[in-house]
Amino acid sequence: MMETTERERRVARGWVLTFAVLVGLLIVGVMVRLVHLHLGEDELEGAPNYYSSRTLLGLRGRILDRNGVVLAESLPGRVVYVDQRDPRLEAPGVDRAALPLDLARLLGVPEERMLDAFNGYHTTSLGKRRTSIRVAEIADEGILRELQRRSSPSVRTNRIAGIDFSEARAVRAHPNGTRLAQVLGFINQEGVGTYGVEQRFDKELRGQDGHIRTMVDARRRELRGRRLEDTPPVHGNDIYLTIDNNIQYIVEDALGAALRRFQADSGIILVQDVHTGELLGMATLPSFDPQAFNDVGAERWKNIAISHNYEPGSVMKAITVATALQYGVIAESSTFDVGRAGVWFYAGRPLRDHAYGTLTLRDVLARSSNIATAQIGLRMAEPAPEQGMPDANERLWRAFRAMGFGERTGIELVGEEAGIVHPYARWSKLSATRMPIGQGIAVTAVQLCNAYATIGNGGTRMRPTILKEVRTHAGDLVRANAPEPVGRPLSKRVCDTMLSLMQAVTDPAQGGTARRAALRSYTVAGKTGTGQIPVNGRYNNHDFTASFVGIYPATAPRLAILVSVFRPKGAFHAGGNVAAPVFAEVAEEIGHYLGLPADKPLKEKVP
Repeated sequence: MMETTERERRVARGWVLTFAVLVGLLIVGVMVRLVHLHLGEDELEGAPNYYSSRTLLGLRGRILDRNGVVLAESLPGRVVYVDQRDPRLEAPGVDRAALPLDLARLLGVPEERMLDAFNGYHTTSLGKRRTSIRVAEIADEGILRELQRRSSPSVRTNRIAGIDFSEARAVRAHPNGTRLAQVLGFINQEGVGTYGVEQRFDKELRGQDGHIRTMVDARRRELRGRRLEDTPPVHGNDIYLTIDNNIQYIVEDALGAALRRFQADSGIILVQDVHTGELLGMATLPSFDPQAFNDVGAERWKNIAISHNYEPGSVMKAITVATALQYGVIAESSTFDVGRAGVWFYAGRPLRDHAYGTLTLRDVLARSSNIATAQIGLRMAEPAPEQGMPDANERLWRAFRAMGFGERTGIELVGEEAGIVHPYARWSKLSATRMPIGQGIAVTAVQLCNAYATIGNGGTRMRPTILKEVRTHAGDLVRANAPEPVGRPLSKRVCDTMLSLMQAVTDPAQGGTARRAALRSYTVAGKTGTGQIPVNGRYNNHDFTASFVGIYPATAPRLAILVSVFRPKGAFHAGGNVAAPVFAEVAEEIGHYLGLPADKPLKEKVP
């Protein structure tokens, strides 16, 4: 009996000791947890139930026109993925055929892309397998609310399946769609600016995300005073362009109509302030949607106004005449005998013309004489040791370079080409007769427009610019872009003479080739060009560039406008038939929009 009692006591003491140990361990565990919660920040990351973090989006800066109209902006949004592994896709009642089409309509995504995302196989590092596919970036609040409503557990009949939109992201929006696309560029899926203004000013535009790290209670509510990190977001700077959105609409609309009318491959219209070098409009078509840039090839992303070298044709003749006047090789009173045959041979090669007899300098421009301009080129190509240019062709080469050809203009866009003006030592015997008429020399549209703007500005060449100013997100000025003179290749006297001579080009009474460029309210000084496009090193009779460049009002120049249309189809492919009427359409409207004073007497206005 005594033995039984002693055994029971030992068992009881064992249970008491075990219980005491368990209680002690529990107390120690609680104490350790409390210490970790209050003192152990490093341990916090291993305790997700008591820790929360979130990213505060640092928005990319806006791109605006000169008047503050938003051209591109970033908005808080979500990335939408199709998750092919979502088990809800196998739930009863889910229509796998109708769901992708319904979501495509809601998100504005092409049906083919959505069907492929739901049903296709995609190549990964592990081979072809079903996976999670990114299909859209959505910033529209209405669409996001609808996605949220459909994904709510309380909605059982219309629940979304296969869609994940939990990833927050700043979404780039373009209120004007495809307008100005090549100038603006776009941001890729990594958020990096690509092409255009987006790439050139990527550092200024890029924002910096903020971050909050805090402690929360069991209900995931933030504990006051326990925020461990609070870094506010920094929004990117805003870029104000010299572009006027209204002018951009005018020129893109007119250029699009011209491309359709003449079934042309592409086209350019530039509108430049002759005094500041600012581009008020820069249309290049065909365009693309910056928010769906992958839907077109990379060639479409390029801004052909700065990246495409082309032979300008007869628009180069005005530059040749102006520089020859500057160097004293010819005078305003000079005359030129181009013969009666309509053809002139030099170095064994024929040069054809549609002007005959003896021509004044005004006639040379109005009738666009190839022979007379070639003769001027030969005079410019003569050695001029008295002017410090003893080599043959040197003076003509320097004249072209002084007007900005053969070098980049420095406009604030990526991908600019320099044009092609070969060193004069490499010229053939024909070069001095062909380059002055726009063959054997390649220019960019921005170079050509700027050369005419130089004439309109009294001989001072300004650097073409598309940047007006940079401001912070709050509106504070970071820097203003002042007009920059880069040379003075012509005198004011020569420019005044050229403005007078080139008015004959648009005057029907003087047989001008650009009668259809005449305006109702303004005098125009300009020149047409019909450049042949070399294909495999040879010219043909169906590949042309139709151009017109005009300066107006000619009596007090304010704007230079270039129109170039590439490969127009049909019998009427000359610059006077294709580009001149487009110039007239946009120039008249832009002049009235800007309130330019009319300088054409009522009796002389075009009916």
